[in-house]
Amino acid sequence: MKKHTLRALMAGGVAAALLCGIVAVTALADGNVPTVTYDHANRQFVFTNFNDDYITDGDGAKYPNLFQAMDGGDGNGLMPGDTVTQEIHVTTSGMGSGSVILTLRAEPTADADANADYEKLLSATGEDEDGDGQPDGVTLTVREKNGATMTDMNGNVVEEISGSLGEGVTLGRLYRGDSLDLMVTLNIPVTVGNELQGLEAQVGWVFTADYRSGGGGTDPDPDPSNSGGGGTDIPEESTPLGPLPDLERGDHFAYIVGRDDGLVHPEAEITRAEVGTIFFRLLTEESRNQFWATTNPYTDVPSDAWFNKAISTLTNAGIIYGRGAGIFDPDASITRAEFAAMAVRFFGGGYEGEDLFSDIDGHWAQDAINQAANQGIVSGYPDGTFRPDNNITRSEAISIINRVLDRRPEKDHLLAEEDMITWPDNMDTSTWYYADIQEATNSHDYDPSEERDEEGNQYEIWTGSLPVRDWITLERAWTNSNESVNPGDVMFVTSRESAVIR
Repeated sequence: MKKHTLRALMAGGVAAALLCGIVAVTALADGNVPTVTYDHANRQFVFTNFNDDYITDGDGAKYPNLFQAMDGGDGNGLMPGDTVTQEIHVTTSGMGSGSVILTLRAEPTADADANADYEKLLSATGEDEDGDGQPDGVTLTVREKNGATMTDMNGNVVEEISGSLGEGVTLGRLYRGDSLDLMVTLNIPVTVGNELQGLEAQVGWVFTADYRSGGGGTDPDPDPSNSGGGGTDIPEESTPLGPLPDLERGDHFAYIVGRDDGLVHPEAEITRAEVGTIFFRLLTEESRNQFWATTNPYTDVPSDAWFNKAISTLTNAGIIYGRGAGIFDPDASITRAEFAAMAVRFFGGGYEGEDLFSDIDGHWAQDAINQAANQGIVSGYPDGTFRPDNNITRSEAISIINRVLDRRPEKDHLLAEEDMITWPDNMDTSTWYYADIQEATNSHDYDPSEERDEEGNQYEIWTGSLPVRDWITLERAWTNSNESVNPGDVMFVTSRESAVIR
């Protein structure tokens, strides 16, 4: 790839090239602003709308050409005393409930001579022109494009943030859905001119992500007044940003076990912790590993709770939210609206159209309920209502989960009673939920039917039983396989090691 250089011209000679591939002036046209995306789900940076030119050093590291041209305005390159500014758009994806502190700095490439000149570049201090008692040196400065104030890492409200090339500058702390429109300025003071004489430093721009999970009891928006009408924290979008977690839809293993009394209790209510645990078990192995978390922002989900890993992981995946004021309320019964919103987040998208029920207008989960009904995973009552704030029953929840998983049991095509697990309180085959309960509590093989229902769906024909999974043993194995990843600690990702340039 072509390597860009910055020529620091001055009276009496030329300070040779420095800063390969990092300097530019001309912003792209509107809509084509260079964009830096930290993709936490894949632990990488993605650069779009950048020039094709970039450095690949001897170690295989890639450095994006952050700026789009190199000209101090007179066609002669950059001279001491010049500044160059570039607009960049910074955003995130796959963040879950955590936050990330993004930093921009320069570092040398793998070339030894370039490294030596890089050290000279950093030591080119110049004089104290701004009167702050410190030599100025070559600096980076960032500010909001719209002139808004910024908050530095010490919590101070400032108009701009500056730092040396080596130390870099903090671009900001971002949560799910946040983005920044920044102006990044490289300043080369006149007073460093002589110190740059003969320099040929090759350095690249490096973005660093300092990721912290949602642990610590801090919610990005802890004000309970911002919760929806149902008392559930939920973003404007009803779906997680970035990659969606996947559910295991091929293997029909049992995901419900009876209670200690030997009953399945189809008409009983189901708690928020129980629902979270079910969806956690149903994640594909890849998604579970990708979004694995053991800490969360809730004060009532301690690390030793039996449901902690499930709630932490699904919160990190953007599937479940708290009820405001930093609580999850794990032992509370889940409402029909909360359950519908949770289920539909696995699909993404949204809903545009008329309300499908008569009693959801203005409800915090209105869009999610409509979307879930439109996709055929929830249904209402004969009177046209959905009753969003009613607590959902175990049988209703199981029916919805089966639809989310595209499991379509038919009571006449299950196994013989003696060949499957049955329940004393689910023996009446005429109940609407009989087949759904059997589906959720029996691991089985199946074949799709040749016939289709009125909606074009194939029901399943059971062909044999399978062993029921030991969830306690499985969770222990999942924990062991993820023990090297502690999302509660700081996780560093740099664009030098993990970047995609598009």
